[in-house]
Amino acid sequence: MKKDKKSSICELKLERTENSLHCYFSGDFVFSNSKIINSYNLKKNLKDINKLIIDFAELDRYDSFLVSWLNVISSYCKNKNIEFQILNMSEEAWTFYDFLKFQKEKFPKLKETKSLIINFFEYLGNTFKELISDGINFLNFFGDTLVSFSKILWSPGSIRWEDFPRHFISIGINAVPISVLILFLIGLITGYQGALLLRNFGADIYIADAVGIALTRELSPLMVAIIVAGRSGSAFTAEIGSMKVSEEIDALKIMGFNIQDFLVMPRMISMIISLPIVVIFADIIGVLGGLVASIGTLDITMTGYLNRLQVAVDFNDILSGLIKAVIFGFVITLIGCFRGMQVRGGAESVGKYTTSSVVTSIFHIILIDAVFTILFPILGI
Repeated sequence: MKKDKKSSICELKLERTENSLHCYFSGDFVFSNSKIINSYNLKKNLKDINKLIIDFAELDRYDSFLVSWLNVISSYCKNKNIEFQILNMSEEAWTFYDFLKFQKEKFPKLKETKSLIINFFEYLGNTFKELISDGINFLNFFGDTLVSFSKILWSPGSIRWEDFPRHFISIGINAVPISVLILFLIGLITGYQGALLLRNFGADIYIADAVGIALTRELSPLMVAIIVAGRSGSAFTAEIGSMKVSEEIDALKIMGFNIQDFLVMPRMISMIISLPIVVIFADIIGVLGGLVASIGTLDITMTGYLNRLQVAVDFNDILSGLIKAVIFGFVITLIGCFRGMQVRGGAESVGKYTTSSVVTSIFHIILIDAVFTILFPILGI
């Protein structure tokens, strides 16, 4: 910045041609003269102008206000498609201007409007990418879980057994009331609907076959698994997700704890043991619900119903339901803990993955049940 001359007033002279405007500055272009410079209101003179030329041949003194003013004018000209040119600036002033001016001007980009077809395929592609990434992470988590599960045989002490009673009570005992109530109502409904149909054919006694087989093979394990997925699967996700948000899991890793052994295995073992027990209670209460409906709508006695039930339902029917219960318990715990490990951010993420845990668990429960329904007759179960 020049300081060898005394401060003088900055003057501006405008010469307008047909499509261009020439501006001649003289004097001091400093901040103390900013009111004078701004009073010329150069932008108002740029209407219907294609080119703006600024001449600094008589420029005496200047400071950073010169750079700021030129940046504003050049940006305005660029937005209005006006050619901007600077003439007769001294080498020292050019160096000063180049050093302080914006190296890269950023202008907001207008959001491109895309067609519905493009948006659809973009959404489809992003969803597919998320599914692939989610599947790979799930396989890694599944492998780690299997390794930890195998430790029950060769290294049971590595699992945190202290949490087993608490999870067993939460998953099993606390789930019995709601499970048996729902299965009693389902047995009641199944018995009533079956009675209306069988009465037309005089096959009243076969209501025990319909209720017993439907409950033990399909309805009891399926409904209990859905109930437990909503109760305990979501709780697993919320608990582990909250620990993830509060960085407790990171702290456990730093202290050398195996997350699978410490958090997943106690829940997994409790679920696999407790779910078949709940299913057995649900079978018994569901059959009683069918009995109540049968006695109320058909000409059948309790003894006849129970005797026919012994003939219709064999060990394979009960076993198939218990096998499903074990698999369902494994899947519910696996998905619930996996979704909990995926939580990122804050409470909103916990709610998101808790909902995803329940939906994903129920989908896989029904899918696996459909597979077993086809597979068990082939295996003779």
